[in-house]
Amino acid sequence: MEFVKNLVEKVEKASKKQIGCGINSLHSEEVNPVLAFHYGVPSESSLLAFDPVQQILAVATRNGQIKLFGRDNTQALLQSENAIPCKILKFMVNQGVLLNVNIQNQIEVWDIESRRLSHVHTFKEDISSFTVLQQSPYIYIGDISGNVSLFKLDHKLKHLVEMPYRIPFSKSYGESASQVPVMHILPQPFAESKRVLIIFKDGLITLWDIHSSELIFSTGKTSHFTPQTDGKSVISTCWACTYGSKLAVGYTTGDLYLYSIPLLSANESSCNKSPRKDQNAPVGKINLGLKLERVPVVGLKWVCGDNGKLSRLYVNGFSEDPLYHSFQVIILNETSEARTVKLVLPLTEPCLQTEIISLNNKHKQNALAVLLKSGQICLYDDSEIERYLHNCQSNNKSSTLPSQIKMDLPFFSSVVSCANLYTSNGNGSILSPKFEEYGELLNRSPNFLSINAKDRDMKSNLVSANSGNLSKNKSLYITGHLDGTINFWDSSSPLLLLIFSIKQQNGAPITSLYFDVSSKVVISGDQNGQVRIITFKKDSSSDNMFSFLQAKPGENYTIKGLKLQGSIVSININSNFKHLAVGTDKGLLALVNTEEASIIYQKQIQGQVSSGIISMQFEKFVQEGFEKNILLILTEDSSVLAFEEESGNDISPNSVHTKNPSRALLMHVLEATSEDSLSPTENSSRETASKNNLLLLCSENAVRLYSLTHAIQGIKKQISKKRLSCNCCYASIIQSLSHGLGLMLVFTNGKIEIRSLPDLNLLKETSLRGFKFPKNPNSCTALSASSDGDLIMVNGDQEISFYSTLSQKESYRYIEYLSAVYKKDSSQLEESNYIPISPKEKKMGLFEKVMKDLKGNKGKNNEEFGHEYSSRKSFEKLSTILEASNFPIEDERRISSGKEDQNQTAELTIDDIEIEDSPESKEKNKAQQFAALSKQKFGKGLQVLKGKLKPKTAEKLSPVKNKTGDEAAGSSVDQIKAKYGFSTNNDTNANAKMAESKLRENVKKLEGINDKSAEMTNSAQNFSMMANELLKTLENEKK
Repeated sequence: MEFVKNLVEKVEKASKKQIGCGINSLHSEEVNPVLAFHYGVPSESSLLAFDPVQQILAVATRNGQIKLFGRDNTQALLQSENAIPCKILKFMVNQGVLLNVNIQNQIEVWDIESRRLSHVHTFKEDISSFTVLQQSPYIYIGDISGNVSLFKLDHKLKHLVEMPYRIPFSKSYGESASQVPVMHILPQPFAESKRVLIIFKDGLITLWDIHSSELIFSTGKTSHFTPQTDGKSVISTCWACTYGSKLAVGYTTGDLYLYSIPLLSANESSCNKSPRKDQNAPVGKINLGLKLERVPVVGLKWVCGDNGKLSRLYVNGFSEDPLYHSFQVIILNETSEARTVKLVLPLTEPCLQTEIISLNNKHKQNALAVLLKSGQICLYDDSEIERYLHNCQSNNKSSTLPSQIKMDLPFFSSVVSCANLYTSNGNGSILSPKFEEYGELLNRSPNFLSINAKDRDMKSNLVSANSGNLSKNKSLYITGHLDGTINFWDSSSPLLLLIFSIKQQNGAPITSLYFDVSSKVVISGDQNGQVRIITFKKDSSSDNMFSFLQAKPGENYTIKGLKLQGSIVSININSNFKHLAVGTDKGLLALVNTEEASIIYQKQIQGQVSSGIISMQFEKFVQEGFEKNILLILTEDSSVLAFEEESGNDISPNSVHTKNPSRALLMHVLEATSEDSLSPTENSSRETASKNNLLLLCSENAVRLYSLTHAIQGIKKQISKKRLSCNCCYASIIQSLSHGLGLMLVFTNGKIEIRSLPDLNLLKETSLRGFKFPKNPNSCTALSASSDGDLIMVNGDQEISFYSTLSQKESYRYIEYLSAVYKKDSSQLEESNYIPISPKEKKMGLFEKVMKDLKGNKGKNNEEFGHEYSSRKSFEKLSTILEASNFPIEDERRISSGKEDQNQTAELTIDDIEIEDSPESKEKNKAQQFAALSKQKFGKGLQVLKGKLKPKTAEKLSPVKNKTGDEAAGSSVDQIKAKYGFSTNNDTNANAKMAESKLRENVKKLEGINDKSAEMTNSAQNFSMMANELLKTLENEKK
């Protein structure tokens, strides 16, 4: 058997060597298919998240991708190894971390700066709620069992660590026959480190005191709420005021209620127990008109208006039935309104999620981002929404609806219907881009995240071909559009620059394009059968491939046209004889004279099933010393026919076709170089090479190789065949710097294969995640590849993917700049409208009063900063509490791998005990001292301490007689202390008293120093911030 196997391998190698004679093949080390850049909104988008400080908008998809949109047109695509849909997406604001929870309850920690997946934590339960405690490293996670776990982000490792502190269902909910999922977890504003609100699916709302680990308030369980009978359950919540005293709750039945939540009083301490005050009924109900159709209120978002007026509640009513979805904006101020004023946005389809985002522009506008069910994102100017509501409130009937702006590709005014990519990069490298050049590129490029029409207008950013930077670029991208426009782009960067544009008169969709680089002729064909020959003037003084586009439109080119029957689907040119071959979807072949734009002949082609002409190629065929010019035709059903170029006569009555007709994609002649140096004549050498030439035929299910000679003669003899694993939708020939030939195949499921030629071995494969080639042939998905392996895929008006397949070649410029969405120096918190307003007015000095006079009501931002910096102390105290266990661990599943072993013995030394005489200080620190020591550790530590303090004596205590009652009682206490190893009253050392007194005195001094230092630090920070505000105000006044 081994002998037979070796023999078969030798025969195969010999046959492959004979097939590939004179054809240089592509090698695996030359191939590295990667996604260089992704521009636009990915398909199947399902979630939104926004970092208001960094101004990064994150869009998650159902295939595991996360797209980031940052400032200055920066974009980045994050992809995990497995294509698992996302279900929760949260930013840790201004910390460079994005948290993604997929449907398998895996928590992914993404490092935004490096754009890498740092850590994956698998949660054992089904996660139902996920909340980040902003300005801290802590995260609340609620599960379907009703429990709340706490995690901490290790910033150095970018890993999640589970905290010992937890909120069990039995403590936060109370007695219940069955466990109820936690739907939302909301830290109370201005008490984030002390209180957290827990909302359960059945409607119960509980307020949890973090310091005392107890339930202090509950509401939501009313007589009108009967989830067992009417299927009513909580689905959305949000705070509906700045202070955290009003809560909006949306239900699956279309109801929307408002609940009152008690605030943390100024003199209330977290360790002092306050009497529990429960409330059953809501304080208000808002009629949305959704209850009749039972449209679930899936999203709520409240935005505070200027001076507390025109505060708005965004309500998203989602239904699978497209007739009953509703998105409304309601005026909801902190004081009750006499009537409900609302705006209903006319969305064409249901809304999945919304975010209020701040735009990085001159006006610092806010926009409402609406993610639709189809995956498209629309933007609304939030100031227009506010203006409309104000006019409605004032009974002004002249108000107009806010305008909708789609987040589509700003490059194209019309959808791309076909495209061709041409590159001219001799050494395979791109000059190192300079940051100054990148700045110029940004100024010329349209802004993707913009609600200003001028910022998104590509026509106003038309770049001259005489630009100095264009001489360095070697990539030309030509696109045909549905409105008949032909555009010429500089595609050396993912930010496409429009260089030239030609508008057709009839406006029919462009269906085919061809560009002859040597003659500078562009031929276009449209859906109505119109063929246009666009001849540009050559510029021999420049080697720039864009030089022929440098003149004004109409001055450097001429257009000639002709009309055929059917839609034009294929074009090819023979520049030597100035012949143009045109094929239509009806099977009509026409040979045209390019100079006169006249038809030489027309011929109707008949295929097996379909006659549409997919591809054509001019070739020279040498046989018996005679050379013939032939034209090869590939029909849609994979039939190959050969004709004489001059006359159009059939060379053979037979055609080469597949046994089972399948949709054809590509036909290409692989030319072999003659190695016979002893050939007596040039014609015999050409004939030898011609015999070794191969014809490559690629269809949707297989790749085949034929001898070119046999194919021309109509001989159905197949040399090689490779069946494909799934349906292929695009094929292209690529060539490496070493002139090795390969085949790029793109499949309908997004897979990309790179195979060598002519042996068809698989070299590398990758996947275009999220790419699904539509079955409709008239769909607007345009793929185009260059000869050196660059691939650009345009998906409608939503996204563009830039791929590179060869490892020796840098295809695109400015990739690093364009992908840098995270800015380390972004500490400008004043740009965000998301920092809450302080409820307590601080004492203002002279400088603060000046600032208030300058800024008027906008001076509240200073208080926002004060709240942020003053909250740092609270979070430091919170860390001490959360890092200690507050309840016995009953379930081993909650112990994470990063947690200490529970069996580890903890040592308690005498240095761990704080000596305090003041009852107030004891009461103040009591909770923290016992929170830091678990019951188990305290018991073990006490045994160790007893051994250290126990006097080493073997003397027995004798009973004392003839003593008074008081003395006897004191003696008994002394005996008990001595028995258990503690010192008696009589053994009290004077030195110990002195040391204790000295220690208390030093502690008081240190506390005083710390308080003064903290006060000075806060004052300095506030002074610095106000100085910056004053400087900016003065600069704005100068402008």
